[in-house]
Amino acid sequence: MIVVTFVLVLLVALGLGIYSRRGAGKTTADFLVGGRKFGGILLFILVVGEVYSIGTVIGFPGGVYAEGAGFAIWFMGYILLGYPIGYFLLPLLWKVGRKHNAMTLPDIFRGHFNSRALELAAALVSVVFLIPWAQLQLTGLTVALNGLGLGFTPLVTVLVGVSIALIFVMLSGIRAPAYVSYVKDFALIFAIVVVAVFVLGQNTSIPKIMADANVGSAHTTIAAGRPMIHTVSTMLFQAVGFFMFPFVIQAILSSKSAKTVRKTQIGMPIYMLMYPFLMITAYFAISAVPGLKGPDTNLAFIEVARRLLPDWLVGVVAGGAALCAIVVLAASSLVIGTLVSRNVLTGVKEEKQKSLVRVIIAIYLAVSIVLTLVFPNLMGALINTSYYGITQLAVAVVLLIAGSRVRPSNIAAGLLAGAATAVGIYLSGADLGGLNIGVPSLAVNVAIVVIGRLVWPAKQASEAVWVRKKHRLTAQFSAVALDAADPKSSQPVPVSDNVLTHEV
Repeated sequence: MIVVTFVLVLLVALGLGIYSRRGAGKTTADFLVGGRKFGGILLFILVVGEVYSIGTVIGFPGGVYAEGAGFAIWFMGYILLGYPIGYFLLPLLWKVGRKHNAMTLPDIFRGHFNSRALELAAALVSVVFLIPWAQLQLTGLTVALNGLGLGFTPLVTVLVGVSIALIFVMLSGIRAPAYVSYVKDFALIFAIVVVAVFVLGQNTSIPKIMADANVGSAHTTIAAGRPMIHTVSTMLFQAVGFFMFPFVIQAILSSKSAKTVRKTQIGMPIYMLMYPFLMITAYFAISAVPGLKGPDTNLAFIEVARRLLPDWLVGVVAGGAALCAIVVLAASSLVIGTLVSRNVLTGVKEEKQKSLVRVIIAIYLAVSIVLTLVFPNLMGALINTSYYGITQLAVAVVLLIAGSRVRPSNIAAGLLAGAATAVGIYLSGADLGGLNIGVPSLAVNVAIVVIGRLVWPAKQASEAVWVRKKHRLTAQFSAVALDAADPKSSQPVPVSDNVLTHEV
C-alpha cells in the first residue's frame, strides 16, 4: 500500500507537469523565465516550492534531534530574518532585470555594470556552490525513501529522482516546477501536520514530550549542541544570502510585475507555521527513537512516521518528501543550465540556448548522482556549504542597488576572493571558535571592495537602483486646489519645483 500511494502522488505531480505545457511558448524566455508572465499565485507557489526543500522535512528534524534548540533557532531564525530583506530587495532586482532583459543574476550584473568579468565571476561562483545544493536534495531523497522502507537501493533512488526532475524540466522549463509545486506543497504540509497529530495522539502532550527529551540536556538547551556564536553568526550570515540563490532570482524574473513580487513576499512567512509541528515530531523522536548518530539523525522524522502512520499515509509522506527534493533539484538544474549557456559560455545565440541548457542539465544531474553516492554527508553541512559561496553575491547586489564608484572588476575580485577564502577555511578544518566561516570570507570580500574603492575608484559612479523620484503635481490639480480657495480664480498657476512636489 505504501508503494501505491507513493506512486499516486508522483503520478498527480507528473500530470501537472504535463499540464504546464499548456499555453507555454517556444522561445528561450518562455522556457527559462516563463515568458515573464507569472501571476501572484503561481509565483508564490514557485518561490515557496524552491525555498522549502527536502531540508525542511528531513534535515530540520534531524538537526534538532542531533543538536537541539540551537539548531532550531538557527534554521528558523535565518529564514524569518531573510523575509524582510526579500520584501524590499526582490522587486528592485525584478525592475533592473526587466530593464536589461535578464534571466539570471549574472545577466543583471552584466547589464547594469557593463562588465563581462563580473558576470563570469558571479556565474562561476553560483555554479560551484549550487552543486552541494543538488547533492542535498538527492541525499535527502535517499534518506526519505530508504527510511520509509520502499526497498530502493541508493543508486535506484537517485536515478528515479533525477529522471523525474529531468522530465519536469524538459517538459516546459520553469513552468513545470511551478505547477508541480502545488502538489508538493500540499503533500509537504499534509505530511508534517499528520505526523505531529499522530504523535500527540499517543496519549501524550507537549510538556511530556519535552520532559521525555530530557529538558536541560543537549537536546533542549541552546548552547550545548553548538556554540552560541555559531548559531548567531550562521543565522545572520545566511539571512543575508537567503535570496541570493540563483534559482530564486530566476523565479522572481518570471513575474509579470514588481508589485506581484512584493505581494508574494508578504505571504511567505505563513509557511513557517509548519515548524512547530516539526518540532513536536523531532522532540518526540529523541525519546521514541533513541540512539541515532551521525547521518542517521536525518531519519528522525521518517522513523516516527513509519512507527505511527498506517501504510497508505506513509506512502503519501514518501511522495511529499520525494517531491520536495525533485522540485528543487529541477529548479537548480534549470538555473545551472541557464548560467552556463548564457553567462559562462560566450557566443551562444539565444535560439540555441534552450537546447544547450538541456544538455548542461543532463551533465549537471549526472555529476550530482556521482557526488551523492560517493560523498554522502549530513544535510545541515550541505546547506551551510552552499551558503558560504552564494552569500558572497550579496556585496555586488548591494553595490548594484546603492550605486558606487567601485570598478566592476574590483567587485568581481572581491567575490572570487570571498568564495576562495570560504573554500580554503572549510577544507583546512580550521576552528574559528564557533564563528561561521562565511563571516570572515564575506569580510575578505568587503575589504577588497573597500580598498579598491579607495585606491582605484571608478571615474563615474554606477547608477543606483534604489532612488527616490520626484513627481510634480499636475497644473490641473493645482488649479482645482486654488479654485477651492478662491472661486474667482479660473486660471491654473504654475507649480514651483521647490513648492508643490511629492516624493515617493
